[in-house]
Amino acid sequence: MQASDNEIRLFKQAWTAYAAELAQSPPSLIQQRQAFDQQHGAVPVAEGCEVHPIRSDTVQGELIIPAGADRSKALVYHHGGGYTFGSALSHRHLVSRLAKAAGVVAYNMDYRLAPEHPYPLAIDDALAAYRYVRSQGFDAADLVFAGESAGGNLTAALLLRLRSLGLEQPAGAYLLSPWLDMTQSAEAYETRAAHDPMLSRAALDQCMQAYCAGHAADDPMISPVKADLAGLPALFLQVGSDEVLLSDAMTFAQRAAHAGIGVRLHVWPEMVHAWPLFHPALPTAGLGAIAEAGDWIASRLGTR
Repeated sequence: MQASDNEIRLFKQAWTAYAAELAQSPPSLIQQRQAFDQQHGAVPVAEGCEVHPIRSDTVQGELIIPAGADRSKALVYHHGGGYTFGSALSHRHLVSRLAKAAGVVAYNMDYRLAPEHPYPLAIDDALAAYRYVRSQGFDAADLVFAGESAGGNLTAALLLRLRSLGLEQPAGAYLLSPWLDMTQSAEAYETRAAHDPMLSRAALDQCMQAYCAGHAADDPMISPVKADLAGLPALFLQVGSDEVLLSDAMTFAQRAAHAGIGVRLHVWPEMVHAWPLFHPALPTAGLGAIAEAGDWIASRLGTR
């Protein structure tokens, strides 16, 4: 369901005021990471969900088990945050709701962040997480990968890495507001800039430089929108019409379709970047998008 006009208006006003406040006194990256984890980590998980830390020498994250979930099927989630902030803690509340909506368990994974750990270390960590989850008894066909924003980029890059290694693809991938073009060369970076209260070219450039660390931004493993997508699994993309990342999702979906991949794209009118993460403030559209994604994940995994 689309958000009410009042919900989105109030959210955009609040975010614009917040951005102006930050501009007056920009936080350090450490402060930004701490504030983001504190804010989103305080949101309760979905009712009936258990959260168990993963104890492994190779990966970090947590296993989320909704009550009554099919424990033979799993969602593997990569959080967003421009590759520079965000964590399993900050995204726990969202991932728990996606898992509950799909009726499966979820692996909510951490990965190393830039600039301390630039490309390709996050992809290495995502590959390690894939191998870890497979070692827990899951076939690739039992898994759906997912991520939002930079986590959507990481999810797409992982699919490309699996293909290059000849490893099995998951049953599908769900990408929410994915950042897939770090060159920022597509139309929406200009046409939607005045409508997007959350992302700016300057902020995205900072994240790109931190992550790329001298690597070319048009490398398909850094900007998957430029990759040959043949052989990837079915895809579901959600994006807001008021995002500067709108063209990333639309072009990726088009390229996937031309590669013969089953792809579904839903552009949500007036929505902002990664709005399901902000479901406490945008309950109509946020929870509606989570329910829609849960249904798609369940359909790919055969749990409905």
